[in-house]
Amino acid sequence: SKMSAGLRLAGLDDFIAPSQACVKPVEAPKPGAAGTTVKIQIEDDGIYSEVKTDGSKTALKPAKITLNDCLACSGCITSAESVLITQQSTVEFLNIVKENSALGPDERRVIAVTVAPQSWASLAAHFGMAGAEAAGRLA
Repeated sequence: SKMSAGLRLAGLDDFIAPSQACVKPVEAPKPGAAGTTVKIQIEDDGIYSEVKTDGSKTALKPAKITLNDCLACSGCITSAESVLITQQSTVEFLNIVKENSALGPDERRVIAVTVAPQSWASLAAHFGMAGAEAAGRLA
């Protein structure tokens, strides 16, 4: 194709490709011998434990996969959208509330929060109140 010799744009696709972020690596502190198997048991309290050959058990940490990990696997978000998701996380919200509470009354930002009807209906059911009452308490 005929393009200007002075300017050619390439690689403008901002989507996170599955090959870039699709696999969440598993940390293995002590690699075992090749061909060995590991037995994992679910305890009564729901905790997963690794059962060693001598019968001893080691509690396993839960895997942590973020929304970005899931969406990046499908390649359905851009890197800019990934930043927006991070900025709207619970951790970020709590940081803003903490910072805001440390400011003087005239310096505080107004924080607006939306609560979906399904969420306030669940809260109403949990606390044994009518949906309208729960919505009123949230307002």
